[in-house]
Amino acid sequence: MGTSQHWRTITTVLTTTVLAATLIGASAPPPEPRTTPLTHSVISASAPAGSAGVDLTTSRAALKTLRAPTPTISGAAAVGAKLTAKPGTWTSGTARSYRWSADGKAISGATRSTFTPSTAQQGKRITVQVTGKRSGYATASKTSAATLKVARSSTPKITGSATTGKTLSASVGTWTSSTSFSYQWRANGTSIKGATSRTYKVANAHKGKRISVVVTGKKSGHTTLTRSSASTAAVKSPAPVKKPTSVKITSSTFNCPKGYPVKGNANSGIYHVPNGAYYKATKPEECFATTAGARNAGYRASKR
Repeated sequence: MGTSQHWRTITTVLTTTVLAATLIGASAPPPEPRTTPLTHSVISASAPAGSAGVDLTTSRAALKTLRAPTPTISGAAAVGAKLTAKPGTWTSGTARSYRWSADGKAISGATRSTFTPSTAQQGKRITVQVTGKRSGYATASKTSAATLKVARSSTPKITGSATTGKTLSASVGTWTSSTSFSYQWRANGTSIKGATSRTYKVANAHKGKRISVVVTGKKSGHTTLTRSSASTAAVKSPAPVKKPTSVKITSSTFNCPKGYPVKGNANSGIYHVPNGAYYKATKPEECFATTAGARNAGYRASKR
């Protein structure tokens, strides 16, 4: 066998051995001593990892980028009012988690898609961070814009009698300090024109209707809140004033006041009616609306 043919045979054997070793993860046997340099094509053949002259770069697919919109918050930033995170449309199949913060500081335990501020967050701005994860994608986090400052409010109450001619008052309860208020009174849910003060005098037109008041509270930098009171009972007319049956006369007059025509003479115990014989001559100590009233008071009728 010629020299050229001999080295081609050795090269083939070495290449086959190296490839086999690579496939099974074993190290290739050292090459036999040679007296003639191998050609460049032999050295550049596939070789085990770590061998000189072998490319160590491993091909890896780059992580994909999630579609991650900026979330928004719906709801009023108020103590006791639920806020909801709106994450937007992320890459399909993305698992999302939530983290709520007040003035940039994470709120302990606030890791759901909804959050209800307490008095601890009063006066602070709320944000929510949404984090998305999906296999094969880079994890992404997006944070919403901050809300207005969390405000505090109470349900207003109405004091006073729901009676025509009577005055009702609105009691606002406890709100954020320095809140300014406006009022709107309603009858059966319909706004009453001009009834925008803290008090309201019930009109005759609202007899039989139920009165409520809507209070709106405003403070700079805070959420504007509107709260409605419970309704009153149906408006009623005032109870009729019971007319007294008699009027005492303390002056020396001979006349009885209007509406009390029957004269009672205390000395005689007799009552006199208009057109009676002694009516004009009698100076009354008590005047009665009716003869029945006079009799009930112990007087007897004049015989003339």
